[in-house]
Amino acid sequence: RIWKQFLGRGLVEPEDDFRSTNPPTNPALLDHLAEQLVADRFDLRKLMRHILSSRVYQLSSIPNQTNANDEQSYSHHLVKRLPAAVLLDAISEVTGTPESFTGMPRGTRAIQLWDNRLPSYFLDTFGRSERQSPCECGSSTEPTMAQTLHLMNAPEIDAKITAAGSRVDGLIARKATPRQIVDELCLSALGRPPNDREVRAAEKLFAGSPPRQAAEDFLWALLNSYDFLFVH
Repeated sequence: RIWKQFLGRGLVEPEDDFRSTNPPTNPALLDHLAEQLVADRFDLRKLMRHILSSRVYQLSSIPNQTNANDEQSYSHHLVKRLPAAVLLDAISEVTGTPESFTGMPRGTRAIQLWDNRLPSYFLDTFGRSERQSPCECGSSTEPTMAQTLHLMNAPEIDAKITAAGSRVDGLIARKATPRQIVDELCLSALGRPPNDREVRAAEKLFAGSPPRQAAEDFLWALLNSYDFLFVH
């Protein structure tokens, strides 16, 4: 499960389906990780550190001509969409507008929800588990057209971006320059400074719209971007 969480594919796939007719893709690696876990007295942090410091985890998601079709040998990082709860929390964090869940304390994150019956169209659309089975198969990170349309058009997303006290609202209130706005939004959403293409797109937005509208439109574009939605 931990290997799949970080690498996008389990050593046994599905990760709950251990049987003789479904062998691991790399038995030696599975044995090594199991031995390491026992040696570390089942310390999951040490196991995670062991995986995250490996060359395999640090491989690029950009394939070459020889491994473009490989999905099981870990020759390149497999791109995957953020899970439903993680994505909702990320949107709330980047926009600066917390999500509100019925019957839950203010500030509760989606990843803290223990009851899948709490109503959330976003979580349902993005594949949260219905918890009808003990296996991991109940949740999905497969992208769908409904997800794309929701991110592009849903009033809930727009409300997070434009809310009083949001990240954009704060930037406008302190009279940040267009470049400062673009830098902060890219750092908060993508974890990196804007590239040349993003800077040019932002310059066009700020040249043709009021600062608040331009900032909101730019953040909306970031929330719909490949770099934000997918782990790569």
